[in-house]
Amino acid sequence: MSVPERPETSLAWNLHVELASRISAVRLGPDEGLLSEALSSLYQVFTEARRALAEHPPERSLTSDSLHQVVFRLLNDGLRPFLAKWHPLLDAHLERRPPQVSQFEHERAWDQAGQLRAELADLQVLLRDATERLAELAGAGSLLMAVR
Repeated sequence: MSVPERPETSLAWNLHVELASRISAVRLGPDEGLLSEALSSLYQVFTEARRALAEHPPERSLTSDSLHQVVFRLLNDGLRPFLAKWHPLLDAHLERRPPQVSQFEHERAWDQAGQLRAELADLQVLLRDATERLAELAGAGSLLMAVR
């Protein structure tokens, strides 16, 4: 399928790929992966989306369902509060890791690891919805069908 070459279409598709290919869309099982890597990946999504919005001004007036508003809400209502809460808490825990304990084991032993994973799962619902919406705005099929 060929995606039309409008700047907003291209922006929507690029952000769709960014979200669909990261932890934002792929479920993280209870004993899978590092929480610190998941947060870093989400921070990279935030950084990339903010940069993309700044580099691609809207082609027309913004509406509540416009591409820029969808992404802006994703950043400010989803990613920002989650990262602002969990990044400092996890960083503080990681600073206390004894040298003989692996990062994975140290994260698993953290008393807040389960809560972070639960809140990440909740955030992923919002992120997957936004990822699907970005595919629609790009006029393309979603890559998420492969990860469900």
